[in-house]
Amino acid sequence: MTQSFSRRRFLRGAGLLGLSVAAGGLATPFIARGAASQIRIVSNPGLENATLNALMDELGYFRRFGVNAMIAQIPGATGPFDAIAAGAADVCMVSGYNMVLSRIAQGARVKIVGAGMKKCALTVFARPDGIKTLADLKGKTVAVGPKSGLLHTLMLQLMKEKGLDASQINFVDKGSNDQCYEAVVKNEADACCASISHLNDGDGLVVIDEGNMWQALPGCIFQTAYASDAALRDKREGLVAIMAAYGALYDYLMSPASHDAFFEARKRAQKHFDKASAQAIWDFNQAQRPYSKDLSLTSGEIGYLQDMFIALGSLKQKQPFAEVADMSAAKAAAKLVI
Repeated sequence: MTQSFSRRRFLRGAGLLGLSVAAGGLATPFIARGAASQIRIVSNPGLENATLNALMDELGYFRRFGVNAMIAQIPGATGPFDAIAAGAADVCMVSGYNMVLSRIAQGARVKIVGAGMKKCALTVFARPDGIKTLADLKGKTVAVGPKSGLLHTLMLQLMKEKGLDASQINFVDKGSNDQCYEAVVKNEADACCASISHLNDGDGLVVIDEGNMWQALPGCIFQTAYASDAALRDKREGLVAIMAAYGALYDYLMSPASHDAFFEARKRAQKHFDKASAQAIWDFNQAQRPYSKDLSLTSGEIGYLQDMFIALGSLKQKQPFAEVADMSAAKAAAKLVI
């Protein structure tokens, strides 16, 4: 199969003729006109991404940095990466896709260019009837989503770093992050790995000891940003502008001044506004400061991810930093964000 044929088939299948419409009719692309070359940004659908997009639009960071961008949402865990690898998009700025390094090792002409949220905004919830620690998960059923997906992968890494045997836990696929949480609420599982957005839900679930992943896995980067080699080569100015805009947005999100704008953006992004969920995200951003206005990652941070995926079997061997990552745009962008 030729690359051009793969790209044409992807465009037809996703309904993305030149990314002129969002995939599957999920959303109308946001277009910001500016001096830089147009950058095609893709992301997964979801409340958190929709909130970031709404804030970016409302606060005008694209205009501030002269960004010329088109944003489209692509469904499926692999969707954004597939779009970039097929040449249908340039960059994904926020992604929890845990196979990026494996896909690059397999030959995808893509590189990690920085980070989205650096700290893992996940925790382990359980019913308050005997599960108090990670060790208590032995013999229990834990909802994590698809096998070898992000939630499952991070639970395996968590158990490994705590010296516990993950093979003694019954990990089950209950679907999405939110569905895993609901499975515990409905007594379909004993515990789950789920978003910190549920911390204020009031369903009776508790966070178990050492279950907060941003504390238990401090070396793990939660979300990476990645771009095509072609974009890094031919659209560097535009990528720098994009990364500066996101760096400024992240810096603002972690400041008390962003409170009203954040809640308004959340209301715009969520059909039935959940104040408790919004408050949990807000509190986490303020207390843990999970982002950085400098989006660049170090060789040590990339190395940690490589070691983790090698141990889990999804990556065969380490590659040199320059083969899998390029921080030049992120470092240039950081100089623009004051």
